[in-house]
Parts: sequence; C-alpha cells; structure tokens
Amino acid sequence: MGGSGDLSRAVLVAMVAKCANPACAVPFLYMREGKLFRMEFDLAPDLLKAELDGSPKAVRKVEHFWLCGPCSASLTLVMSGGRVTTVSIEPETFERAAS
Repeated sequence: MGGSGDLSRAVLVAMVAKCANPACAVPFLYMREGKLFRMEFDLAPDLLKAELDGSPKAVRKVEHFWLCGPCSASLTLVMSGGRVTTVSIEPETFERAAS
C-alpha cells in the first residue's frame, strides 16, 4: 500500500465485503451498481445528557453497507435499535400515497 488513499480504499473494501441483504451473496467488487449506505452508531448510551452537562461529545462509529443492483431495486436499509436491517420497498405504497 502506498499513500493514505490506498489505506482508505482497503478499509472500505474490508468493511463492505458483500451485499448487505443476508439472502444475497453478491460480492462487492466495484461501485458501478447498487447503493452504498453510511450508517452512524452512537457509542455513548446517553448522547443528550453528555451534550447538556458539558461532557465531551459522544463518539460515533461509522459503518458502510452496500446493496447490489438487483437487491437495491426492491430493498433499502434502515437502522432500528442499533441494528441495520433490510426493508422491502413496495412501489404500490408510494403510488397510493401520491394519489
């Protein structure tokens, strides 16, 4: 590895090894298709209290997730309870809401 750019790319590849859909095994090789998600996790349990009492700001952990092209057409990622899960995108729901 040469410069810091090489290191950053190596870390991203190590973090994003395959599609985030557990039912899909497509490996992450190129960013030509699909969607990349950046999720932040609070490492301090009480972020608001830490900011109000003058304590140092809570540290956040950042992770990247990728959905391959076919999966990103019908799924998205959401964070719930500190976990990232896939959720189905239902086009009918958006069409009904728009009418």
